[in-house]
Amino acid sequence: MKALYKMTQRELYSVADSMIASLEQPAKLAKFVLKKPTKYVPAHIVALKTLKTNAFNLPDSSQVSSVHETNAIDLLGLAEKCEDNFQDLKTYIHDGWAKQYWKTKYDEAGMEDYAKASHDNWEFVVSMNKKMNDFIGAHPGELATGHMIVGFDLLVQADSDAFDSKYTEFKNTRETASITSAKISANNTLYAALQDLQNDAHSAFRRDPDGLREFMITVVKSIVSPPGSANLGIECIEVGSNLPVTKFKATIQSATGIAMVLASGDLNTVDFNSIDPDDYRVKIEFEGEVPRPAINMVKEVNTGVSARLKVMVPEV
Repeated sequence: MKALYKMTQRELYSVADSMIASLEQPAKLAKFVLKKPTKYVPAHIVALKTLKTNAFNLPDSSQVSSVHETNAIDLLGLAEKCEDNFQDLKTYIHDGWAKQYWKTKYDEAGMEDYAKASHDNWEFVVSMNKKMNDFIGAHPGELATGHMIVGFDLLVQADSDAFDSKYTEFKNTRETASITSAKISANNTLYAALQDLQNDAHSAFRRDPDGLREFMITVVKSIVSPPGSANLGIECIEVGSNLPVTKFKATIQSATGIAMVLASGDLNTVDFNSIDPDDYRVKIEFEGEVPRPAINMVKEVNTGVSARLKVMVPEV
């Protein structure tokens, strides 16, 4: 779904708040009532406020993306526990069976899945966990002979359940299209209502240009969000190690502006200062000796806010 408003979401909400506040002023409301008495009743103002509140309260794609990235980081730690469990299980197999059976038992316990799970392939972590749990349940005697510690079966099950739960969250936050569509749809409905208010203001304030300015969307936007009133800082962190990633080039560009480029050098941050509030396409390109693929995303930058964008960079 395409946004019909040429501003950031926060600017849209600020413009709505300002226009509704002007409408509630008795002298100004009276001019609307004079032209359309059956429309500009108290319920109409309540409806405008509700449109803004409903749109504001819906989560946007950046919020969902942040949760998704957090879940991805959490999954790394949970997967490592499961992989450690498999390595421990191998030692119990080693002591519980004669050498000629080791490979067969390793495979039964999930060896092939472990090789792929250790490269952050989450579906293979799920499969490995299931095979480990099944194997432990099927061979209690041999594993006891192999000196498996008491409670190891419960540990494997608990770590498996924790991973499955987080993986479900991860998959749910991966699909953001429907959430984004609902947010944009609500914003478009609010914007259409503001345009309708603006149209009526042309009639109500035909001889009052100063009064009309308070209901002109572009004028109100320039007041609540003047050009050059925003900042964007970008920080690059490696997934897993949480170590800073340096030597990258950041390019940002809004739909109506020119591209701006900064290089981080030996730092892992860059700062774009005194930029216009807008939605920016962001491209991160890495220049170090270790090859890393470029990362692309979109960031909303609003007036009066030092926006921060933490980019989680995959390990190489």
